[in-house]
Amino acid sequence: MKLLRLLMVGTLCSTLGLPRSAIAQAPAAKALVITAHNVTAETAGRENSALAKPGDVIRYALVFTNVTAGPVKNVQFVDPIPQGMVYVLGSATGDHPLLVEYSIDNGKSYSARPVITVVQDGKTVEQPALRERYTHVRWTVLGSLASGAKVMAEFRTQISEAPSVAK
Repeated sequence: MKLLRLLMVGTLCSTLGLPRSAIAQAPAAKALVITAHNVTAETAGRENSALAKPGDVIRYALVFTNVTAGPVKNVQFVDPIPQGMVYVLGSATGDHPLLVEYSIDNGKSYSARPVITVVQDGKTVEQPALRERYTHVRWTVLGSLASGAKVMAEFRTQISEAPSVAK
């Protein structure tokens, strides 16, 4: 199954130094392509691997291609964790030097290690956020990418509830 998502236009525009209208009128080249594979179904040899069940692990592979005529810097791409899915801790990787960060507040802020504040024994302390709290994964490419260069990144999720139950 192939899913196409748009880059954050504001981030791409500032990276390329182009006005938003120039990006909107650019040719229909696909800078970011996302594919999803049901790893659990494929490993188990299930006949219909497109049918996902609670507990299945889904691998999302993202390929970003610099479709501009020159090098770009500060490229960021973001992928929300689909509803009904839970992020598999430690699964976000890439084939280039990348900074991987996560959001637990629907993309408002990002951290390499999200934490939450809790009260224990009357004291406020920070502790690592549970994987169920993760809402987005963000990759920042370190360095610049030449024209035509590709960056591959991936992460895994686990289905936490039946699709008809997902909100």
